[in-house]
Amino acid sequence: MCLFCDFANHEKQALFISETERTVSFLDINPANEGHVLIIPKLHVDSILDLPNEYVIDITEESRKIIRAFEKVYNAKGYGVMQNGGANCEFGHFHFHVFPRLENDGFDWIYPKGEKEVSEKVAEKIKAAL
Repeated sequence: MCLFCDFANHEKQALFISETERTVSFLDINPANEGHVLIIPKLHVDSILDLPNEYVIDITEESRKIIRAFEKVYNAKGYGVMQNGGANCEFGHFHFHVFPRLENDGFDWIYPKGEKEVSEKVAEKIKAAL
């Protein structure tokens, strides 16, 4: 079993925030900001592409509830939601990061260096694949 499956099955301790039939939410031990929560499905997959729709819906609903809690607890005017999937999924278990964004919190996205194409050609390639 994986670490996140152990959390989902309550075989390992975590600072749990909420639980539904399909998800478990708990505090991230390496938070971007205080209150940083991980939401995981109780199903072991490493990609959103492998999650049944009802799990995606539950994770989205849990995210919204947690974000509303951030507004109350931290007076947060913003939030961050992140997810790395497939080969970039650390721990090998799909998970959503949800964290409050606070004024002057210093959080920033870091992009790889180098030019990236932004063009009609790129848009058309993606649209064609849909």
